[in-house]
Amino acid sequence: MGKLKVYYGWAKLGKIRKKRAISVIFENEWHGCRSERGQRILRAAQETVIERYQDAEEEKAAKDCNRIFTEYSLFLDEKPINGSLNKILQMNSEADKKHVSKEMRDKIAEALRKSFMQSNRRYIEPGWQQLELNFE
Repeated sequence: MGKLKVYYGWAKLGKIRKKRAISVIFENEWHGCRSERGQRILRAAQETVIERYQDAEEEKAAKDCNRIFTEYSLFLDEKPINGSLNKILQMNSEADKKHVSKEMRDKIAEALRKSFMQSNRRYIEPGWQQLELNFE
């Protein structure tokens, strides 16, 4: 297990960000990310829900970066998600399939769902979903 972390959470909305999104932030270096300045940047970017350590392959990719963080986002209100919490959590789980165990992916999805539902108490899943096939 490595020493670099991955932070999962919901993007903070403001002047820069206008759309709700799952924010996945990868550390690229240990010293800058865990400093007070690095943690302040992290808190400004997202509401962190859960974190995990990167595997060896993810850490190799981090060595080529010149920034202290790398962020990936999945936007809730854009295609193909169209406002579906279940769909966005499924897509996030699929993205982590190669690096994260099934148990940890389920734990991440549940933590993100719980956090989202606390912030959006009136949320209901869109009922017009198209039929889809899941092959696992």
